[in-house]
Amino acid sequence: MTADLVLTDVTHEAGGRTLLADVAVTFPAGSMTALSGPSGSGKTTLLSIAGGLVRPTVGAAAHGEEPTWTGSGDPRPDVAFVLQVYGLVPVLSAAENVSVALRARGLAPAEADERALAALGRFGIADLGARQVEELSGGQMQRVALARGLAVGAAVLLADEPTSELDETNRAHVLAELRAEADRGAVVVVATHDPAVVAACDHHVSLDDGRVVLDERGGSRGSAVDGLAPRPPEAPEAPRPAVAARPAEAPRPAEAAVDGSRGSAVDGLAPRPPEAPRPPEAPRPPEPVAPDPRADDGEDPHAAFRRPPGAP
Repeated sequence: MTADLVLTDVTHEAGGRTLLADVAVTFPAGSMTALSGPSGSGKTTLLSIAGGLVRPTVGAAAHGEEPTWTGSGDPRPDVAFVLQVYGLVPVLSAAENVSVALRARGLAPAEADERALAALGRFGIADLGARQVEELSGGQMQRVALARGLAVGAAVLLADEPTSELDETNRAHVLAELRAEADRGAVVVVATHDPAVVAACDHHVSLDDGRVVLDERGGSRGSAVDGLAPRPPEAPEAPRPAVAARPAEAPRPAEAAVDGSRGSAVDGLAPRPPEAPRPPEAPRPPEPVAPDPRADDGEDPHAAFRRPPGAP
């Protein structure tokens, strides 16, 4: 049966607290609805009332013409849950946890086992069917819980944080499987803190302090998460002022030639001035020649070496 899931003026109190207040919302068949809100906003309580696990203090939840609350606290056969705490039986294997849900709906054991393995295969964990639950990782247990919820083909599928333990690849795979359930006409409600999950849904309901603060369909995908309005786009960053160019450094004085300035300015001392040129040396006076003693005799000492005029 294809029918909407409707909560009418639901208020729920427990432990002296009001967990939900005047909630009126419709979850349409054939659509994925994201249910967001901060921790303690009432998401799990709303799913429990919508699926018939809890009777509201005031108001009612109904699928089609039938109330979801049957008086026993057990969900109706057309409602399936994917719990945040998984709800798996530790002493059973992964495949047995899925099979037992199918047997509870009247399937023969052989058919239930076959469909259980097929459901695990939808999430890429058919090879883990024989493992005990306690041998599985958190992400693997989450996928087993999803396989169990989808295996029964219920008209209403309520999933509480079904992607919290999954990486990006497995999250996308789970969202594709949830979309397939909606496409066959089921009511699919996903409680989540994940903006990517909100963006993948057709309808977005957000709670804050037990009240509906957002109820949007169609173009609202990803518009608000956890009860907060979407952030306005950030203003473009103002251009930074240009950095002033540093003044050119004064050219350093050229090094003097060798013997002039190398090493002349050290430790902050000014360079030594070049040495003044030395004055030219004065010519030495000719040394006096001692007189020849023979000059006293009136004899020319060089006469023997002189040639008479006209001599050959």
